[in-house]
Amino acid sequence: MTRYGSSMSERDGPEANVRYFRYNATGLRGKRMRLMDDLPTSDAGWPQEVLIGLTDVICLDDTPDVMHDLRVHPVGQPDAVARVEFSQLALYDEG
Repeated sequence: MTRYGSSMSERDGPEANVRYFRYNATGLRGKRMRLMDDLPTSDAGWPQEVLIGLTDVICLDDTPDVMHDLRVHPVGQPDAVARVEFSQLALYDEG
């Protein structure tokens, strides 16, 4: 267990092909991301209920905002937008 919830190996097994990214990462818009926490929250700690039980989201922002949040939506549900603190997300490896 990590401070952000289940670790990648506990939640996804060794086959998970994701990586964490830095707070100042750019080029994130449109990327498919993995939620690494069972209860995703914004930087302020507000639960993002629309994401509970989901694992994959699409990022709407190019880089985290000054509060380290990213706007994301569930895959196939572009109208359900939520804010998630960047450390609760991981990028799928491309390739």
